[in-house]
Formats: sequence, structure tokens, C-alpha cells
Amino acid sequence: MLFPLRTLLLILSVLLQVQSTAIPKRDYESKNYYIFEIDTSISQQPLADFTSKYRSHYKFEHQLQGLDNHYVFSINKSHPHNDFLGNHKSNDFNLMKRSPGFEDEYDYLVSNPHLRSIHQLKPRTLSKRMPVLITDDKEYERIIDSKHANTDAAGNTVDASKQLLKDVSDSLSIRDPGFIEQWHLINTAYPGHDVNVTGLWYEGITGTGIVSAIVDDGLDAESEDLRANFNAKGSWDFNDNTNIPLPRLYDDHHGTRCAGEIAAVKNDVCGVGVAYDSTVAGIRILSGPITAAEEAAALIYGLDVNDIYSCSWGPTDDGRTLAEPETVVKKAMIKGVQEGRKDKGSIYVFASGNGGRSYDSCNYDGYTNSIFSITVGAIDYKGIHPDYAEACSAVMVVTYSSGSGEHIHTTDIKKRCTASHGGTSAAAPLAAGIYALVLQANPNLTWRDVQYVSVLSSVPINQQDGNYQTTALNREYSHKYGYGKIDAYQMVHFAKDWKNVKPQAFFYSDIQSKPPADSHKRDGNIIRKKITVTEEDLKIMNVERVEHVTVKLNIMATFRGRVGVRLISPTGVTSDLATFRPRDNSGVGFKDWTFMSVAHWGESGLGDWTIEVFGDENSSKQKNTIVFENWQLRFFGESIDADKAETYELEKDYAAVRRDRLSQNNDKQPETTSETLSSSESVSSSEVGTSTVSTESSTSVTSTSDSTTPVEEDHNAEKVTESVSASSSSTQDAEATESSGAEEDEDGKLKYSADHTGQYFMALAVVGFIVIILFMKFFKTPGSGRRRRREDFEFDIIPGEDYSDSEDDEDSMEFGRRSGRRAPPAPSFIPNEVDDEDDDRARDRVYDEFNSDTLPEYEEEMFRIDDEDED
Repeated sequence: MLFPLRTLLLILSVLLQVQSTAIPKRDYESKNYYIFEIDTSISQQPLADFTSKYRSHYKFEHQLQGLDNHYVFSINKSHPHNDFLGNHKSNDFNLMKRSPGFEDEYDYLVSNPHLRSIHQLKPRTLSKRMPVLITDDKEYERIIDSKHANTDAAGNTVDASKQLLKDVSDSLSIRDPGFIEQWHLINTAYPGHDVNVTGLWYEGITGTGIVSAIVDDGLDAESEDLRANFNAKGSWDFNDNTNIPLPRLYDDHHGTRCAGEIAAVKNDVCGVGVAYDSTVAGIRILSGPITAAEEAAALIYGLDVNDIYSCSWGPTDDGRTLAEPETVVKKAMIKGVQEGRKDKGSIYVFASGNGGRSYDSCNYDGYTNSIFSITVGAIDYKGIHPDYAEACSAVMVVTYSSGSGEHIHTTDIKKRCTASHGGTSAAAPLAAGIYALVLQANPNLTWRDVQYVSVLSSVPINQQDGNYQTTALNREYSHKYGYGKIDAYQMVHFAKDWKNVKPQAFFYSDIQSKPPADSHKRDGNIIRKKITVTEEDLKIMNVERVEHVTVKLNIMATFRGRVGVRLISPTGVTSDLATFRPRDNSGVGFKDWTFMSVAHWGESGLGDWTIEVFGDENSSKQKNTIVFENWQLRFFGESIDADKAETYELEKDYAAVRRDRLSQNNDKQPETTSETLSSSESVSSSEVGTSTVSTESSTSVTSTSDSTTPVEEDHNAEKVTESVSASSSSTQDAEATESSGAEEDEDGKLKYSADHTGQYFMALAVVGFIVIILFMKFFKTPGSGRRRRREDFEFDIIPGEDYSDSEDDEDSMEFGRRSGRRAPPAPSFIPNEVDDEDDDRARDRVYDEFNSDTLPEYEEEMFRIDDEDED
């Protein structure tokens, strides 16, 4: 038996090596396909055992490209095991079931300690984000005429507005005939409405050494305008299972056009790419049905070669579809950001979508609302938001594409050029090309640093149109335009000096459910829920500041398209998570759906996060009953301590992790509390930096568990309103008191209590002085009065001073622990030299210095309680 087993292992090893590049052709008509995730991290033995046991049932096909422990097996459709096989610990549809007659087979599979999950593979077709074609030929003719209106008979430029175009062409020897039409590079009709890249070209920043993978319908590697910049090593055709992803269908031109925007060669063909010295790879997946296995493999293909993955596709933009990547695809993207670019992370760029005319939103698309994607919207050559471009709280930036009668001019298949490329399909690769310039200028940026650079260097546009909000970073954000348009020159120079942020950290709240009586609402009513995030929550999860915020929720509705959802942060920034979609009449609602927002970038996360669910109150149609079942708040941001950073795992429950850590932390609290409190005194108010809160008339202190606090809201018949008692001893109030050094008066108003430490020291000194006088008076000996008085005075004062320093140091240490940073050293207080006023002033200075380093001014109202609004 030993010899056959070793032989089987050897054969498996060879098959895995060979099939890592060559994938057997699929036969979907007669077979079903599954990914079995089997733990082979230590050895191949579990795979060999599984294959040996099920060889008469399942056929081993190949290892999933790029993902360890994932193996594709096939089973004939006529096989009886199809009656119970399905998804297991994977997607939440077509689940594996314990069917009658197959109980033993089911039990064996689910009890296998090495089998982590089963993914059912169903072929499907992804949608290209095709351009919206020109509808006004006269408008297009007017544009073309305006471009050539100021030339002489020989075609020479005579107008000053076109001088830049001529200077760039001459200085950089650009002879491409279509360059004059590439307004997105130099806009002579509407100066300033272009990507502002020519200054970078003069500096030699042209994308050298950077590879962008076009995940699309193929790439014409034989094109004269792309051949010199084609990267074969990073390319693969998943539709036809070959290494060169050439266009093979009549409409396989989408990927080639996108590639031309990035890396069209500077020659005498068509135009030039924005990063014309970079290279492009082609990954073909859109020319036919594929499964999640091919999709996952495509997004991490050539992970050691490709730097950027440009994706101008997704679910159908019809205003009705709600779709997300399957679990294995999400795992692939996570691997990409964790291991790509030598662990700095691959850059994923997605088009926001072309469903704007159907009232679609990119938050109904699980690709564009992924935290691992940079979602790019569109503006046209006039700087106007085109009506096809989808908006949502996941849009990070916008750049140029079709609209107002004009399109993007780029390379096409079969030695052709095109003047009709557009849609957000064209915006995404243009952004990807600019990111190639960014990575050339600073190759050390991580995937999150590229997003930071995008947020901080983009230029707000059309501020009268986009419903902009001022965010925590003092940046303007719009659901239409994100943080603004990409200015290539500004972004690259900003990136050059950028210092990388600390590793990622993450926080999950508990899942908050709503009592059934409070969760049913009809059109016009609002359901509000609130989750309070405490300082201890964030500290225990090592989160310093927020980047991405996601909300995972379950909502039942008669009509899903008539449900609105918005999230309001403690700083008042609002994210419109779900907007109305008139065409979406689904009665399924939102089942475990995740919305995402980048509007809260830079917030501390501390405080009350409010979610509002509401219906279309203006609708005259059938009433829409909405049942808000539950929700969970999640933060992804920068860590406090880089040494404590963790690697993100998709299936890990970080809410449970947080609860466990808080529980362990609270187990240690009684010892800490007993050491810091006087045995003869009670504490009448919360102390900064501790986890103790006193009751109103108690002489003892009880520890509280600082954790995420769901806050339920009161409701009336017409509208849900907020009701939070300022006098309650909630975790929120306790945390606010601890963090701000404030307490409530009898009316529930916030007031700041003076620190009486100096008074305590003065009282101690007076008592000590009296004791010394009495001691010297009744116990002195002749001739020693002066010496004894001096020694006793020094002996009594020094311990008092040391006690003062010790207690003050304890405060400083607690400050540092709660903030995650080292607090400035506390001043020494000498009772007979510092009066009460100086004492308070010194402590206020320490407090101000600390907070100036940790809490920016825009967060100053974070600790405000609701009653203050009444003043």
C-alpha cells in the first residue's frame, strides 16, 4: 500500500506543476465542477487521501491557479452525489444539504478535518462597461471643426490655446497622427479639462518598468501601436485556454482600446498612451462564460509581473441587479493586495458603472464597493458628470471619458484607430495609466498608500453640483465625483514625497438586531439604529484611524428598489449607501449585503454611528413594507502599533476577536483598579485613562466593560426619532467622560471638572506641617531643636513630593495607554511652590498638548452629548 500511495503523491505533484499553466478544457454539458479547499499547507497527504477515497466519484482536474489549497474536481451530471453536493462554508446559495440516502457521504465530507470549504462552479458571463455612443452627430462635427478652426492652410497651429499641443509634439517628438485628437491628454477646446500629464513626460516619468494587466476581452498583441509594449509573461486567455489573449470574436475590441489608453506606443500610429513607456498584459475573461475559478485566477494571474489590474466590467448595469464576487474571487483579491508587487499589494482599478440612466448605483456592485478596489467614475471633456456614470459612496476619484458629444480617441484592433471609446470603461484604464506613472515615481507605495495619495491629491470639480461634504481630512467629498478628478502631475509629485502609512487594522462591531415591533416601517417612515464605538474598542483592535467603512445588513422589503439607506458618522459626514432604483422591483431585499464608503476616510471612528433606513415617501405605487433585521459596522484603517498588525482573513470573525480581547482585558481591571484607588476614599467621578465609573451616591468604584454599544432608538407612529438619556450611565457617556476629562451636572449638561490634585497636596502638606510642629514641641531634646526641625521637615516633605510625582506619573501612563501613543511628560508638582491655579493650568496644558497630537480639531465635538443641541 505504501508504494501506490507514494506513486499517487508523485503523480499529483507532477500534475499540479503541469496544470498550473495548462487547464483542461471544461465540459459543462455533461459535468459539474467544484473547488474543494483542502489544507495541504503541511503536506500533500490530505489531497492524496481525498483523491484516493473519491476516485470513483470525482475526477481531479487541476489546482486553481494562484490559490494554494484550492483544487478543481469534476463529477458527471448523472452521478447521484449531485443530489447533495453544493456550496459549503462558501457562498450562501445552492448550499450542500444532507439529503436522504446520502447522510454518510455528507457527514464524512463535513467532518473531514482537512476540508475547509466546497465551492460550486457555475459558468456565467460578466458584462463589459461598454461606451455610450455619440447621439448628436452635429455636436461631434462642431467639436472637430473647433479643433481645426485655428490652423493655417498648411495645418500649422496659429492660436495660442493650441500652442501647448504643438510645443509638446515638437519637444517630445510625438508624431502620432491621432495625438491632436486626444483631448484627454491636452484639451485645446476646454483648457484645463485634461489629465495634466505633459509636465511629467518632460521629467521622464512615462511609466517605465510598470505593467498594467487589462482584464477584459483580449488584447491585440499584434497591433503596431501596442506590440512593442505588450507583456506576454503577465498575459493569459482564460476563455480559450492559451497564453496569448488575442481578440477572436467580432466584438473583442474593448480590451485593446483600454490598453491603448495606457500604453499606446509613441510612434506614427493612432495616438499615445498616458504612460507610453509602460507595458500592458492581457487577461481575457469577457469573451464567453467563465466560472468563479477562472475569475479568481484572472485577478491574480502574473502576480509577480503585473502591478495594476484594470477592470472595466462587472454585473449588468440595468438598475435591477444586485451582485458581488463569489467567495473564492474575494480571496483572490485579498491575496493580490497582500502578496502582489512583492507584498506591497496589487492595484485594482474598477470602472464605477454605466447604469446612471437606469438610476443604478455602484454600491449595488460588489466589485466596485470592495475596499480593495479603486473605483473610478467619469467626467467628460467639459468637466461635466455624464448621466450614464454611476455614483455612490464607494467612488474614490473621477477622470475623463465620453460625454457632451465627444469620446476617447485610442487604438483599435486590426490596425485601426477609434474615436468612439467611452463610458466608465474608458475612465478606469486612463486612471490605471496614471497610477503606472505614480508607481514609477514611487515604487515603494503599498496598495493602501496609492489610495491615500488618490484621496489627498485629487482636485474637487463642479463643487456647485456634487453635493460635496467636508470630511475629517478637511477634504471635499462627493458621491458623484469622489474626492475629485485625477491631476496626474499633482498626484505623482504628491506621491514622490509620501511616507507610507502603518499596516492595516480592522474593527467589527457586534451584529445589532432590531425588536420585531420596531423594525417594520412603511414608505415615509425612518428606522434609525445607532452603534457606539468606544476608545477601548478601537485600542483593543489596534485601529488608529478609519479608511474604509463597510456596513453588512439584512433588510426585507416588498420592493427593494424603493429602500434607501444612509450612514451618518460621529462627525456628521453622511454616506448614501442605498439609493432608490425604480426598475428594481425585487422582493428579496438585501440579504447579507455589504455596502462600502470612502467618505469617512481619516475619521477616528470614535462615537455614535447612525444608520437610517427609509422608503420612497413620494411613491404613489403599492405600499412598500420594510423590515430592518440587523446590521454590522466594520472599519478598515491604519493601525496604532505596526508591530501588532495582523494579516486580514476574510472568514475570520473580528467581532468575536474583539470581545475575547476585551474580556481578557477586563479580567485584569480589578487588580489595576485596586492599585490606583485610595483605601480610605471613594472616587466621585470618572478618571481619565481608567475603566472605572462611579455611581451617583456610591462610595465604591465598579469597572465597566468598554465595548461596542448598540443603542436602540425610540419610535413614534410617523417617524423614528433619536432618544438618548444624558443622565444614564451608558458606556458611551463613560467613555466620553474618560476621554475628555468631563462630567455631567445635574441637568445632564457637559461640564469640565477641575483637577484637585494640587489641593490634596496642599492639605497633605499643612497636616504634615502641623504634625511636625507638634512633634518638635513635645519630643525635642535640648540643643537639638533646630537640627530636628530641619530633618523632620525634609523627611515629611520629600515623601509627599514623591507621592505627588507617582500619582501624576500614573495619570500620564494611563494617557499613553489609552491613546496608543506616548504622552508628553507630566510636570512635577511641589505643594509649597505651585498654587491651585498654576496646577490646573499646567494640567490643562498637558491635556491640550496630548490632544493636539491625537485628536484633530474637526473631531472636537466627538464627545458632545445630545442635550447640548438644545442650548
